[in-house]
Amino acid sequence: MNKIEIQDPKVASKMIAANAENEKRKAELGFLGRFFGSGDNVRLYIVGTIALGVLLIALIYTLTPEKFRSADFGLKEMWTLVVLPVESTIVGYLIGSRSKDSG
Repeated sequence: MNKIEIQDPKVASKMIAANAENEKRKAELGFLGRFFGSGDNVRLYIVGTIALGVLLIALIYTLTPEKFRSADFGLKEMWTLVVLPVESTIVGYLIGSRSKDSG
């Protein structure tokens, strides 16, 4: 780490305090906290990540050649039993959480 020489003791103490606060916050957040952050939008980030993950998996499964797909679990089942329920639940959660926060 680069060393900075500071002549003013007040500035140095503020920098030390800020650094200690930053380290304390990193320790409190943990792995998921570092990935998603903290604050009011954390729920949106987590739900958005889940929604994008489900859509990405469904897209990969859809683009997979038919000979590699399961005979018992086709595209119709994938989209009607997995993707649409998960995505509609996520949209409902987001709408419900927004109306609860504002009301």
